[in-house]
Amino acid sequence: MDEIIKLTKPYPSDFKPTLSVMEIQKYFDAHGFYDARMIAGHKWDYESNHKGDLIIFNANVLMPNYGKVWYGDLNLTEDYKILKKISDSLNTTLYILWEMDGRFGEENKSIDELISKAVWNTDEDKPTNEWYKKKVNKKYE
Repeated sequence: MDEIIKLTKPYPSDFKPTLSVMEIQKYFDAHGFYDARMIAGHKWDYESNHKGDLIIFNANVLMPNYGKVWYGDLNLTEDYKILKKISDSLNTTLYILWEMDGRFGEENKSIDELISKAVWNTDEDKPTNEWYKKKVNKKYE
């Protein structure tokens, strides 16, 4: 038997930016990084054409004192220079998280816990798959 269930609250991962976060997002918009940005219609095809690149589909961008400020697809190997420019203009460090570390209620964890899960941040070197593997291996040594 089919049943309709009415939700009384928004889904926990619905990203509802505050006014201050909306002001921050203008910096991303100015560089063509609009919310929910898609870099490819077919993820597998995009990854095949960008071997060695550090690609984060449905990435989350965090900023200290604000939390999540942006989400969308990133090819960090190509986009890192623009992200560094955005962070410089905001006078802060930006932290990039995998999708599952910044959605589905996870974004409500403390900023320190979220930052500790960062794939990359704007204070680090150029990110590639090889760079990320070394970073992860070093973390577990």
